[in-house]
Amino acid sequence: MKRKFLAASAAAAMTFGVAASTVDAGGPPAGTGERGKPVGIECMQHGLGLLRSLGAPAQVSRDVIRLPLNVVLALHREDPEAAAGVLEDFGLPPGPCLTD
Repeated sequence: MKRKFLAASAAAAMTFGVAASTVDAGGPPAGTGERGKPVGIECMQHGLGLLRSLGAPAQVSRDVIRLPLNVVLALHREDPEAAAGVLEDFGLPPGPCLTD
């Protein structure tokens, strides 16, 4: 009885593993821009680089911009043009956040 249960469990596990590995992604994820990167990722990386150049990103974000780091990064990722405006207000280069 024990052997049959173990054999059935192993067969089910192998079947599930094979089925899971054959799922097709069906192309790039939703919201991707050029070269498969999510839209706004270059702007977010630019903003994070600027924060790093000014010190510890979380502390600079909190003390200078007066917003938590996750909010600042989300702004760069989700609305690059608004992020470019904020950067320009602080006298920083907008970089890839400013789109033509």
